[in-house]
Amino acid sequence: MDTQHLDDRLSQWISVASERSGRYGFPPGLLEHRIKILKSNLGAEFLAGIFESAQPLHLLGLRGQVLDRWLRGGANVDDHVIQIMDLAAIFEEFEDDPCLIDKIARLKRNSFWPAQFELAMALRAKRTIGDLGSVRLSCETNAAVGDFIIDLDGRSIACECARLEFGEGEEEQYRLLGDLYHYLDRKLKKMTQACCVKIRLRGSLNPTSFTDVVRCLKRTCADFSSKGEEGSAKMGDAEITIEKLGENSERIPFRYVNGNVRDVRASGWVSAHSLCRVNAASDRQAAAMYRAGVDLQQDEYARVFIAWQRVDADLDPYARIQSKIKKKKNQTKAGDGVMGRVIFLESQWNVLALDKDSLRQIIDREMDSSRNTITVVIAERCGNVHYRKWYRYCISKLGSSFVSDKALCDFFLRFFTYDRDFDPILNQRYRRTWEEASNLVEHHEMDREKENRRRENDL
Repeated sequence: MDTQHLDDRLSQWISVASERSGRYGFPPGLLEHRIKILKSNLGAEFLAGIFESAQPLHLLGLRGQVLDRWLRGGANVDDHVIQIMDLAAIFEEFEDDPCLIDKIARLKRNSFWPAQFELAMALRAKRTIGDLGSVRLSCETNAAVGDFIIDLDGRSIACECARLEFGEGEEEQYRLLGDLYHYLDRKLKKMTQACCVKIRLRGSLNPTSFTDVVRCLKRTCADFSSKGEEGSAKMGDAEITIEKLGENSERIPFRYVNGNVRDVRASGWVSAHSLCRVNAASDRQAAAMYRAGVDLQQDEYARVFIAWQRVDADLDPYARIQSKIKKKKNQTKAGDGVMGRVIFLESQWNVLALDKDSLRQIIDREMDSSRNTITVVIAERCGNVHYRKWYRYCISKLGSSFVSDKALCDFFLRFFTYDRDFDPILNQRYRRTWEEASNLVEHHEMDREKENRRRENDL
């Protein structure tokens, strides 16, 4: 892809995102400025590779397709725009740091989320430390001390970061789900009768059960095509029903609310998707027509519902947290010229749902056996009503060696309240209160729900 073609694709992305810039509260020129920063740091060749890629985007966006989804997936998705602007804000904050290039190289090596978390925590530390010190990134070498360093009041603090990611089993389930939707799309598009497909698995979604589903689908699709009536089949762990698609067919139960997909009907389905033909020549044209409110004349040829038992995938958060703290305690030694360490853990679980007493006991035991650990921070990245990404925290006590240090206490108080009060993209206090922003989001959701209802009725 030549430079002009890449610039055209980026300009198109900016143009689409600008249609809702008022909703985000972006000042004029911010999108253009931040995309320029993104291009400067990631490189034209890397971005061109994303746009030129022939690999289809996975329905749920696997770990290796993070930037691909945000850029190729379309700036018509609020979450994509906010994530890109957030990342560019980090690059701009550390543009003079010589180790930023190492962090970016890690971002580009399919280690996006771990590197992004390190940078996000460093950004918040830098913005809240004020005149008391500075924050510098650590290069990606074996001799590096921590992932970044806080120099506070003449003392150095090593910061170790880690993500508490779900296991490979969980990732495999969603890779197979994407493969299953691709198979269904090809299979059901050929059928003359619109249908509703319901797939239930007694166990997990794995290569064996995937094969069971495909074999069941071949049988039920053949029966449905020949008889035009409801068909069903069981094989292994799979049970499939295919029925005519009509006005009384089950509706898609999922809605996008405050940056998260929610089952608003408590249906029990893990995934549901509507497969449609539209009167557009390409995905880009279809997206443009949708944004413009043009009737896409959607022809729904299938509605698919899938349920399975999710793999545990090391889903015991307390064991995972304890294991990570133990590991991180040993990564920065006291003799490295630092006063102590801070351990940041990014949680894939809702921190509000964790048992605080159980969690505190685990962390306190680890803190008591490590006089060099200043504090342990468990952070959860969430969408908020300001159309931003923010971090919700669960924080341990300060270590006994540091609890009386006023400079440390004041710094961490500012750090932990930053996301509540400040816009991380603009580094300004939010213009609206959380209540005002919530009311605005509710208004947008009502408009979107009306449009979804209209489109569903058209289907």
